[in-house]
Amino acid sequence: MRLQSILRGSVFCAAALLVSGPSVAQALSSARATSTVAARTVNGLIVQMRDAPSHVEVARELARARAAGATADASAVGRESLRWQRLVADVEGDAVLRRELPLLAGTSRRDPVGARAQLLRFAQPLTPSQAELLAARIAARADVEWVAPNVRERRQAIASGPPTDPLYAWLAGQWWLQPVQGSDENAIDARLRGVPGYLSAWTAGTGTTGLSSAVVAVLDTGTTPHPELAGHMLSGFDFVSDSGYANDGDGRDADPSDPGDWVSAADRSADAARFGNCDVEASSWHGTVIAGMLAAKTNNDAGGAAMNWNGRVLPVRVAGKCGADLADIIEGMRWAAGLPACKTSDGNGGCAVFAPPNANPARVLNISFGGSAACGAAYQQAIDDVRAAPGGGAVVVAAAGNDWGAPSRPASCQRVVGVGALNRDGFKTNYSNFGATLTVSTVGGDDSDGAWGPWLADSGLLTVGNTGLTSPGANDYFFHFGTSFSAPVVSGAASLMLSINPDLTVDQIIAGLKASARPHVRSSVAGVGLCSESNPGRCVCTSSTCGAGVLDVQQALSYAHSPASYVPPNWPLVSLDTPELRAAVAVGPDRPANTSPPPPSNADAGGGAMSAAWLLALLVATWALCAPLSASLVRTARKSRRGPQR
Repeated sequence: MRLQSILRGSVFCAAALLVSGPSVAQALSSARATSTVAARTVNGLIVQMRDAPSHVEVARELARARAAGATADASAVGRESLRWQRLVADVEGDAVLRRELPLLAGTSRRDPVGARAQLLRFAQPLTPSQAELLAARIAARADVEWVAPNVRERRQAIASGPPTDPLYAWLAGQWWLQPVQGSDENAIDARLRGVPGYLSAWTAGTGTTGLSSAVVAVLDTGTTPHPELAGHMLSGFDFVSDSGYANDGDGRDADPSDPGDWVSAADRSADAARFGNCDVEASSWHGTVIAGMLAAKTNNDAGGAAMNWNGRVLPVRVAGKCGADLADIIEGMRWAAGLPACKTSDGNGGCAVFAPPNANPARVLNISFGGSAACGAAYQQAIDDVRAAPGGGAVVVAAAGNDWGAPSRPASCQRVVGVGALNRDGFKTNYSNFGATLTVSTVGGDDSDGAWGPWLADSGLLTVGNTGLTSPGANDYFFHFGTSFSAPVVSGAASLMLSINPDLTVDQIIAGLKASARPHVRSSVAGVGLCSESNPGRCVCTSSTCGAGVLDVQQALSYAHSPASYVPPNWPLVSLDTPELRAAVAVGPDRPANTSPPPPSNADAGGGAMSAAWLLALLVATWALCAPLSASLVRTARKSRRGPQR
């Protein structure tokens, strides 16, 4: 992926060079045990037995038995009743449970829930710790399919105003989270016609600041510790199978930490077979950046804000040095969505050891890695598998790529939310890929590349980062550019949609993002053409090149409340005509026409979410400033493309 970053340090005295590339990770897991219980009262446990008859079937059988003047004791209903009697007897006879939960003696009632489950009630409400203990014992039984705590859901939290995080509070900071605003008469920094409008989504009556249950899996380079992410990261998994690329001394394991994905000239020289086609670059900390956008601590008077104030990220490491193997991405996708994934192969086509079940399956999988090859059967099968995963399935959100050409895979695959990148004013960035397979577009930061860069560039998307050039260094905040970062903006919207309505299907999430999108901006300025192969740089999007429209989070949440009755507003037409735009077009096209794909530096190697990887430019302008965060500014311009799956 393309990344340009500006490092802001609270007290930072050093010159820095940081290069960031794409990352791909997905996770899978098949968990039949309980979900984490929130710290509140639990009014019994909802239990589903394996192969249980439906409540409709039970009612019919009982009715037939009564009509015949018989009992249902010998029928399937009777057998199911005996299974429940044995379960209750075993629970009440469990010495550990009897000691910890004296209220078990009052287990006397079962109520039907859903299609086949039962609500097991107790004499008194359970505390969260009691519920976890009891649910774990019940879920461990071979005849039990799953257990869930019967907790009371509360009204969605709605923000009364902007978050208190200092980096949010200024238009030069986290402008990408500000409300949609501005007109041609405003200064360029105050024109935010391409932003998704997160503040409006947080504060509207139909909005929400998000729930922790709406987990997003980040299939990427892994993550590094950061104070803004403490308590918001779930236990993930590392699916990088090649120990050389993994850079952590081993293959797949339960540690998704990012050791760094740098590639040095010494790497290329010492192991040309593995690294000879890789770009020399510093560590990107790509997964940490995306995790910060999604779930950094918010409204806490520190750092910056995130899209889901209560968000949790499931880190699934699929990328190391030079990118990510397709096979690792596929296994990561499956595990992230709650499906079985292999940890250790037997070398003969079988799995010797499966990865432990994912206790927190995600319904949103963010992939900011990709490749220039066609989608292919392997990728498409994995996408379709996770869409059909238990618990409603998972939607795959993928970055379009940064080569101003056709969308990269998996954004080019079917039934995926492919995301393009827009400038803060709403037109396509100079680098973003475009094409008919994209679902929607949103801001991704627009760097100074292209002929129009000096007039139209913005500062990028500000969030957490790390200063280390190789291994992890100090925590800090950076501005970032690329469709790698447009994708999580949409993943965050999907997380809020699921916070509003956890029963949304994958198809409804995709349909809602499309139906609620604002129309693409237009321009009356001669020389600002539509996006095409002959005009691939900054250009005016249409629904055939950049998706259904511009992401609008507040409207996406309105759709989530009532998909069947949602009607989009009558959007006004936005036509751009600004002094900066006129000055830009006066110099000619932003970028030459596409005559062939951008030259890859490591074709068929590396990667994840952006197309063929190649180092386009490397510019370092750094100076040391020891000053508070609001005053310090250390610039590091980084632009890199890294290729697809090996």
